[in-house]
Amino acid sequence: MPSASWGSGTRPYRRTDSLSRLWLAGAAAALFILYTLTSRFLPAVPVRADAVVSSLVSLSLLALILFGLLPLRRAGQRLLIIAAAALPVAVVASYLEWSSPADLAKILLAAALGFWMADQVQTVGVVVLIAGLSTVVDMYSVFAGPTKVLLARAPQAVHYFTVTLPLFGYTLREGYSELGTSDLLFFALYLGATLVFDLRLRLTLVCMTASFLATMVIGLWVSALPALPLLAVAFVAANGDLLWRKPHSPSRPA
Repeated sequence: MPSASWGSGTRPYRRTDSLSRLWLAGAAAALFILYTLTSRFLPAVPVRADAVVSSLVSLSLLALILFGLLPLRRAGQRLLIIAAAALPVAVVASYLEWSSPADLAKILLAAALGFWMADQVQTVGVVVLIAGLSTVVDMYSVFAGPTKVLLARAPQAVHYFTVTLPLFGYTLREGYSELGTSDLLFFALYLGATLVFDLRLRLTLVCMTASFLATMVIGLWVSALPALPLLAVAFVAANGDLLWRKPHSPSRPA
């Protein structure tokens, strides 16, 4: 007898799919740790090129981790327990400057909360509304609000709220870029929403990963930029015709 599906729509995901995805998440996480530990030994290239290439590597691995963690959606309300367990690990590991454990805990925290939020949404219009509101809030936070204040007054505290992306040829004390844990949370939310509302999962994954990279590349020539605006654009661009053509109600797991 086939196992119950955990996905949505016309392409249900069965238990074997869930296991293979979790293996993918584990492999990507292992590669992310390996890259973090060995990036310092890679040949350094000009700073801007280094930032682009190293960000591409890191963001691709982060995307694969979140993609592989999608079976966690089956946990339902227990996702909040997973998030609650990951939070103190992230805080303590950040305080001790244990980069890899801290980053993995933050990724798991973001995934659990994002997937849980996706399953609470009742219509696809709410997801679009969230995309719009998050764009406005993130822009305010970075350009005039809490993020700007934190960067100006307590930059040493920023690493509690970010995932570290290593650069080729540098230790984490010498050089790195960062991605907000909240950015990964919204990445997970939109990724979960593609399953809840039968949207384009893989195209959304690629477009949203590219949006993070684009934000970082533009930031090299301008200044630190909010990541959520382009993330929202990527989600809508990947699914625009589906969002426009018909209203969606959640398709819950069987």
